Amino acid sequence: MHRRHAPGPLRPLALALLLPALWAAQAPRAQELTPEPPPLPAPVSRADAPAAAPHLPPPPDATAESLPALLARVLAGDPQVRVARSLLAAADARRQQARSRLGPSLQLSVLNGRSRDRETLGELDRQTDRAEAGLRWNLYNGGNDRAELQASGRDRDAAAQDLRRAREEGSERLTEPYLELLRLQTLLPAAADRLAAVRRLAAQVQRQHEAGKASDADTAQATASQLDAEIVVEQLQADFLAARERLAALAGTELRAVLPVVLPAWAVGAAAAAPAGAPGLVEAARLRAEAARARVRPPASVFAPRIDLEVRHQLSDRTTPAQTTEQQRSWLLSARWDFPVMGELQARREESRRRAEAADAEAERIARGARAELLALGPRIAGAERAIAQLDRQIAQYDALLRAGELQFEAGRRSLAQLMQLRDSRFNAEQRRAEQAQRLLAAQLRRLALTGQLLPALGLDGGADDSGD
Repeated sequence: MHRRHAPGPLRPLALALLLPALWAAQAPRAQELTPEPPPLPAPVSRADAPAAAPHLPPPPDATAESLPALLARVLAGDPQVRVARSLLAAADARRQQARSRLGPSLQLSVLNGRSRDRETLGELDRQTDRAEAGLRWNLYNGGNDRAELQASGRDRDAAAQDLRRAREEGSERLTEPYLELLRLQTLLPAAADRLAAVRRLAAQVQRQHEAGKASDADTAQATASQLDAEIVVEQLQADFLAARERLAALAGTELRAVLPVVLPAWAVGAAAAAPAGAPGLVEAARLRAEAARARVRPPASVFAPRIDLEVRHQLSDRTTPAQTTEQQRSWLLSARWDFPVMGELQARREESRRRAEAADAEAERIARGARAELLALGPRIAGAERAIAQLDRQIAQYDALLRAGELQFEAGRRSLAQLMQLRDSRFNAEQRRAEQAQRLLAAQLRRLALTGQLLPALGLDGGADDSGD
């Protein structure tokens, strides 16, 4: 048996006499003891540096690039996708932390120091130099660690769905300007053909006017129609350049000419209207609600003990002089109950229960919104399909009327105003047809997104990141 004695406290009078002397002795060295500014941090190694933005591959050598090819090339560099991929890796690491809590922890301790001990034979100075290895294992924690492991697994699955959601939203974000660019690219040749036809007609009217067969009003009307056609072409060209710059800025790379979007047959038929799945947004909310419910512990867990096993083994002991007793190895099984008197445990359980209720309500809100939008897309798609069929028939009728009208105008049986009106009406029908085609394709792609089929329809494999394990 031995006891350690700490040195007794200094008397107040001695302390009062020593403090001024110590201050006077240290004052001249204050300049010398001023710490140097901390060194600059070492450069971050490449292994610890945050991942930089991926380098996007160059555009293809071809003059045009389809929408699936563009998305496959640039989607990996989308900032939202990169954020979701990093959060998925963080969720994996968090799940690994939760799993590691179920296993033991190895310990290594090294003790080195001096002490003044009192033993039976008197006081002595002891030099302690001891090393020990140990193992600590939490055998039971009220089921909290297993619940956290299950919840972190659901969080990881939700993060994988967030990655799928980011890819879906990134695809839709790039699809919108791509379809606008496709509409303008389709209208530009039609506007150029109209301008060429109006110029030919204006030249013909000018020759008739010089021959005395056309009035000044006809010449002025032909010139005004030509000016209107030129303005329309210039506006379309400006809109085309603006849409191209916007798409290039969103994609973060150079672009080629766009190609018509062709969806697979299964993506545009009646089967596409049936809900085959859910988008990443809905699935992520559902999985987060499951994770929140997994963290709600039963009331009995509040009173459960914490059971720990601790094993220790001595590696070396060079303590001098040696102690009278020396512990070589030991094990200890302990059970501990903690009951905070202010109700912390009950409040913690109530918090997890309320968070689970909020997560359930949020998942239901997101699912309802997606379901309502999906139901509204059916009539919109059907209306656009009918409008396109009617406009195709109308354009064919205008083509026949224009051929007959040009012959009648040369024969003097149709006025210039009627011929110009026919040509303007045909171009307006082409504009409406291009707008309806854009609306139809956008609605079809949105329906695919709401049923969880957008990425497969565009030929973009979900990849291993989208699946839980």
